[in-house]
Amino acid sequence: MPTAETLVRDVRHGVRLLRRDPGFTLTALATLAVGIGLTTTIFSVAYGVLWRALPFADPDRLVVLSSLQQSERGPRTIWTWAPVSYQGLRDNADTFEQIAAYSSSDVSLTGRGEPQQLRALDVSPNFLALLGVTPPYGRRFLSDGSSDDDRSAILSDRLWRTAFRGDPAITGRAITIDGVPRTVVGVLPADFSFRPVIGIGALPEPDVYFPNRWANDTGGSAFLFLLGRLKPGVARARAEAELTSLVNDPAIAAAGAMAPEGALVANGRSRAHVTGLQERGTEPVRRLLLVLLGAVSFVLLIACVNVANLQMARLTARRGELSVRLAVGASRARLVRQLLTEAAILSVLGAALGVALARITLDMTLPFVPPFLLPRTGGILIDGRVLAFALGVSIASTMLIGLLPATRLGAAAFSEALALQAGGARTTSDRQGERLRALLVAGQVAVTLVLLIGAGLLVHSFVRLSSVSPGFELEGRDGVVQAVRVVLPEHLYDRPAPMKAFTSSVLDRIRLLPGVKSASVVNSAPFGMMYIQSDFEIEGLPKPKLFAGLPKIHPGYFATMGIPLLAGRDFSSGDTPEAPKVAIISERLVRESFPGGPGEAIGRRVRVVDEEDWMTVVGVVADIRHMGLDRDVQPMLYVPYQQETGALFLRFVSFVARTPTPGPVSEAMRAEVRRAAPDLVIQGAATMDEAVAASVAPPRFRMVLLVLFATAAMLIATLGIHGLMAYAVAQRRREIALRMALGAERRDVLLFVLARALRIVGAGLVLGLVGATVMTRVLQRFLFGVTPTDPAAFGVVTAILLVVALLAAWVPARRATRIDPWAALHVD
Repeated sequence: MPTAETLVRDVRHGVRLLRRDPGFTLTALATLAVGIGLTTTIFSVAYGVLWRALPFADPDRLVVLSSLQQSERGPRTIWTWAPVSYQGLRDNADTFEQIAAYSSSDVSLTGRGEPQQLRALDVSPNFLALLGVTPPYGRRFLSDGSSDDDRSAILSDRLWRTAFRGDPAITGRAITIDGVPRTVVGVLPADFSFRPVIGIGALPEPDVYFPNRWANDTGGSAFLFLLGRLKPGVARARAEAELTSLVNDPAIAAAGAMAPEGALVANGRSRAHVTGLQERGTEPVRRLLLVLLGAVSFVLLIACVNVANLQMARLTARRGELSVRLAVGASRARLVRQLLTEAAILSVLGAALGVALARITLDMTLPFVPPFLLPRTGGILIDGRVLAFALGVSIASTMLIGLLPATRLGAAAFSEALALQAGGARTTSDRQGERLRALLVAGQVAVTLVLLIGAGLLVHSFVRLSSVSPGFELEGRDGVVQAVRVVLPEHLYDRPAPMKAFTSSVLDRIRLLPGVKSASVVNSAPFGMMYIQSDFEIEGLPKPKLFAGLPKIHPGYFATMGIPLLAGRDFSSGDTPEAPKVAIISERLVRESFPGGPGEAIGRRVRVVDEEDWMTVVGVVADIRHMGLDRDVQPMLYVPYQQETGALFLRFVSFVARTPTPGPVSEAMRAEVRRAAPDLVIQGAATMDEAVAASVAPPRFRMVLLVLFATAAMLIATLGIHGLMAYAVAQRRREIALRMALGAERRDVLLFVLARALRIVGAGLVLGLVGATVMTRVLQRFLFGVTPTDPAAFGVVTAILLVVALLAAWVPARRATRIDPWAALHVD
């Protein structure tokens, strides 16, 4: 067992040896720093998002409730519940300690200068108690739902600090939210983080919390999301069984205690489902982070193999020194320990540099990552667990870097080396060592090819996605479409009439702005968060098995957006509430229901299910991709904004205008909105080009990350190929000189070296192609328009790596052609 003094002596000796070979040391440290740094960065992100415990009491018992139901279109997961449904589950479920409800909305904070948009969460009184959270200032909402809390609010720590300067006396003061005075009763802790989980994923963290405004809503008009805390020891399967029984209990349903959502399954039953809160909140990014963690693990493996290869080459150069130490009594175990010590020094220093690199990378990138791309960024830290991970990676690197070269420390190898040294002879190559190093380089090439093909698939997919037409005109010779989005709050606009008056007056003024070619209004602009769809029916035809989008628009919308009118007419100012109800349908709806084409559709009548009024089709327009370039085209049923009678549909307003250039007109549009309604919050302003670009941000993010990792792997592998061939040329210097002395041309020498490189790289490429065929299937859900075995990506990427690898071997090969045969054969 080595003593502490022996270990210190080994470390000092290892440091001296590494200082004597700065080229090797710096190359090894840089390679390890990149590999460990990238791995630590992605691990810290994955741990912070996927595995770091939520900042709540017993977070493993927190679950999200949903129901699985069967409709005519197949099974559907329903995340929303009616208030009476919530009450029935809350009062009758025995497997839960508590069940809470919440709903999300946007509100405006006024009375403090320019109106400020806030994300609000209406919660049941037990919401914070269920999470186990106590405000450091003030209190929770009253658990009995007392009317004393009807107009109260609890602030997030972020809002408290930014809007109220962290005033500890804020509790008890009144603030104005949506025109209503509310009393602040509490401020949440700084580490409190809750992203509302809804059907499409997770929303940004709320700024303010209200006690439920739907407490007396028995008509089922509110859409609630349910959060539960299981009793200790209760399995999720048991809770699901109980909830399923409650959802389908005729006695409870008949008593009006609850109303299951949507159409029940064909056999009359609906199945409840519970999902862990953390699992549900991170579902959109879970697979991506695991893929990235696997990718950087490959990069780290390549880095370690590269350093091990360099270490083996260095070991061959030191065989004289090591054989002498063996001859004078040093054991093989002693020499292996020395090699492991040197590897440990490199790994620890590389890990330290890697952690520093990870910290810098996170500090520089996280502030710019949108919340919708990466949730829970506040939990991404370089803390003790991440440092422990980096230490574990360092230990694993030490074993790989040290033990692989140590396999060359066989007694036979040293006996041969000692005999050769004693006799003064020289060897032209270490055949066994060369074969092992070549095998390692081939492995590097294989792993690199897998990463590069994965990146190539994402690049090809992104190119395909970017080439998809949204169905409306983007920036071009006819200018650009600018959109300004607002939501009309209920306290200012409680009926359809004032909503219509506001939109018409603002639209008239926008149309008069200099530079505006055309303008209109839509309640759900393409590529926005708002999208309403419903069942519909066509008079005289079977009910379609499709949902239709239901945009409410002003005349001129299609011309402004550049959506072609295929048949019939646009809406006009004559389509008033008193006029006959009309509609314009999209091409997809025509294809599904009218074999005779657009002409057959004109004059037919359609209506939304559960509504009495039929609408006459007066026009047909081209399809658009309303929700994203990667989404299927949906049937659209456009309705005149002025004929809509539902306040909910009119509350969301997007003013769109076609202008020659972006910029000044957008500000003028916002000014017109402020002039008409000073207390109205402008929720967003962007061109449609920007909206389309934002919609492809997630695939662009995935593509860029994997391309960066694959590029890093390729650079490291290139260094490995260059190093191997340079070492081979140095070791075979006498052999090459002898060939040249016997008449070999420089061209023959060049081809000799490149042929060896090609054999190694070719073997790696074959292995990589096999591995990529299997591994790239995990990317399938991220691909658009390409398959996981896309021939173009496989072929192009393989060719690129082959060329890069041969270029890496070209420099040592050229150096071999410049060997002076006389000097090489006569030098001592």
